Amino acid sequence: MVKIAYEQEVEKLLEQFLSFWPLMARADHEEKIKCAVEYQLFRSNQQVVTKELLLKAIEAAFPSFETFILALKDPARMGAVAASQQSINRDNPVVKVSRWDLPDVPIQRPVRDVFALLAGPRIGGNTDCIVDAVLEGAKEQGCSIEKQCFSKLKITPCTGCLKCQDERPDTLCAIKDDMTPIYKRLLECDAFVLGFPIYSARESCHTTIFFDRLKALSNPWEPKKPEPKKGALISTWGWPSDYLYKDVVNNIAFLLRHFGVETSEVVTGGGFWGAYYEKGTANLDSAGMEQARAAGRALAS
Repeated sequence: MVKIAYEQEVEKLLEQFLSFWPLMARADHEEKIKCAVEYQLFRSNQQVVTKELLLKAIEAAFPSFETFILALKDPARMGAVAASQQSINRDNPVVKVSRWDLPDVPIQRPVRDVFALLAGPRIGGNTDCIVDAVLEGAKEQGCSIEKQCFSKLKITPCTGCLKCQDERPDTLCAIKDDMTPIYKRLLECDAFVLGFPIYSARESCHTTIFFDRLKALSNPWEPKKPEPKKGALISTWGWPSDYLYKDVVNNIAFLLRHFGVETSEVVTGGGFWGAYYEKGTANLDSAGMEQARAAGRALAS
């Protein structure tokens, strides 16, 4: 293996980043960073790892840990950003709603019926506001829309009984609750919209329960995988960043694809913490909310 030469202060920086992680994970993460460092050395034609090069490598290896990286790169700026979230500046708000630039999805199925699920606890919260903006855009295109809020439904977590795999079910899942009509709507709609907040660097518990219960759609007796359809993902988080949890969003898109939903639109919102956690602050970014409506129009086109 090639010996990597670090500047002295850079070695301390690497140790500091690794100290964020539990002991059991540090060796694996150090190896991952070394591979990213080797690539950066190759690209830059450098021989010694500088602070700038190490930070680029860490950013490439850990795209969803922007806050950790900023703590290494510029702790004063990190503190300033956190302080800016303690009161609402309506002229220059911290919150930002962003529509992602995604490739076209080659699905020709006409979209007339859009079904949305808010997989989060705060009805009227910022995720919900953005979901509504997307649905407004779809409605402008003549679509019928329906939104269900997970927190208003009685949906039990999957019990792992595997009855959906071992015997012919009468309602897809052995658990008889409000998930039964959700299955029906997911199967029959032309486009599916899922809104979910990200807590503790992962999707909300409601989102997890939803995907665990979708296991019933893969029963061997009556496979219910729907024909391919377009979908939209809406996600929000506390730190003001456009793509902080991109890997979490990508993973949700991966899971949806197993159930016939190809994500064609993603709208995310960052900065919803401190004073900006207040319901409805997403509307402070009027341009971003218009982009959310544009995403809805595109979903329906």
